Amino acid sequence: MHHWIQDVAQLIFEFVYDPFRTEEDREGRITVVGLARTCRAFKDPALDVLWAQLHSLDALVLCSGGKRDGNNKLIWDRPLYDANWRILAQYGKRVRLLTISSQLNTWDISTMQLLSCFPDPGPILPNLTKLNWLSDREDFFPFLRRFCGPSLTALSLSPISWSVRKYAAIASLAPSCPFLKEFTCIDAEDSSMQAISEAVVGWNRLQVLQVGPLDEKALIHAGSLQTLQDLRFSVSDLRSPVLEFCSPHATMKISIPSPSSFYTFIQNIHFSTQRLHLFCQRYDGMFPELFFSRLKACFRNPGELLELGLVKTIHHNKSIILSSIMLRPLVSFKGLNYLNLADLCTSHIDDTFLEEMAVSCPNLHDLYLGDKGRWLIAPRATFDGVVSLLKHCRQLSSLGIFFNATFKSDFTDVLQADAINLNIRNFSVGASPISDPMNVTVVLSSLIPNAICINHCAQGSAELRDMEERWDTVNTWFKPFVSARKHSWEQGWLDGKAVVEKNALP
Repeated sequence: MHHWIQDVAQLIFEFVYDPFRTEEDREGRITVVGLARTCRAFKDPALDVLWAQLHSLDALVLCSGGKRDGNNKLIWDRPLYDANWRILAQYGKRVRLLTISSQLNTWDISTMQLLSCFPDPGPILPNLTKLNWLSDREDFFPFLRRFCGPSLTALSLSPISWSVRKYAAIASLAPSCPFLKEFTCIDAEDSSMQAISEAVVGWNRLQVLQVGPLDEKALIHAGSLQTLQDLRFSVSDLRSPVLEFCSPHATMKISIPSPSSFYTFIQNIHFSTQRLHLFCQRYDGMFPELFFSRLKACFRNPGELLELGLVKTIHHNKSIILSSIMLRPLVSFKGLNYLNLADLCTSHIDDTFLEEMAVSCPNLHDLYLGDKGRWLIAPRATFDGVVSLLKHCRQLSSLGIFFNATFKSDFTDVLQADAINLNIRNFSVGASPISDPMNVTVVLSSLIPNAICINHCAQGSAELRDMEERWDTVNTWFKPFVSARKHSWEQGWLDGKAVVEKNALP
């Protein structure tokens, strides 16, 4: 059978049953099993499809002489002979993706020990490209390296507890899989830093690195990788190393203990990244006034930054209150298309700052300023600031803002034709104060007619209950107002057209 015919057959079988896309497609799998038995020419391409992805090692044990004992555990109750090893190798070479489940109670340690005696040199699954090792069993971790080979490009670990055996297994991974492109071990403990860092410095082709804390050597190595596309790590050591992150296309996600600790950490750090997201684990009651000034100083060219976010990962009642002065350095990030400060209290920013920001950052697509909190502090921003954003940021599709939605004068002053934004689909007001739902609905239905709904904070304190009811009223009226306005425009256009046609008659 010509090689190209085999390739075509495999493509057809993958269309019938693609394990990477439809893991639960039982009917498709049965069909491919039947095709494998149809003729000798179909056997290999069909088996390649069937064995491409395994969610456990059970099938390998059962096909090579294993069985389940009285406790439903998989075992080999006799030695494996050459024929058994050859069967295991025949199927093992077809596996591309393997998941070692966190619920690995059907395996006895003796089974893993015998499997690790695989006589061929190198990994048990020589063509494995992706390994999800989700088991936390300490007695299994030493066998991790037997599944890591030169073909492995993606490795995901999720240990719950750490021990010396796990440290040793992880620290020695790099020589076994030197071409790894993706390594994930999110939320790793501080104690694992040295072991994970030891592995990271051995990988030079990483595209995705999602881990916990890293030491200075590993951070320097990761920051120098031009291949890096996604970097996530946590800050635990508050010493300020001299670091240069020069992966311009990488998305950086940094878990920080608090804003003040990150402020200390970045004293000697320079970023050349386009996307930076900070995840604050707690708030120690202090937000450095020059936080954004120092962050700006970390960028050699602030205008290159496209995304910036500062998010709280643990709910707490302490408010991080930001003012216009504190946020003014953000106007230097002129290329921003995404800014997320939704978790922070922005009650002290004013319309002047919002206009300055809108003019400086006209490419904003997504902007969130204080719309996730139930703040009781009266905001200084008003509809005038919102209008400035709509007028100058024409590409805005999602806007969340904490502002004063009351009117001191005639509300028609904010109904400016050049502020109408047809791109806004998501609009969130958080706990913004509101007095007259009718006027607010008139304004919003005119300025953002394509919004899906007006989101606001719900289930707040007694002080916010009246506000919630008023915003609920706005949501109820919003679509009918938009429809009525659209009908009015269409009718006006038809009436105008009729007048023109009538006047055109001789």
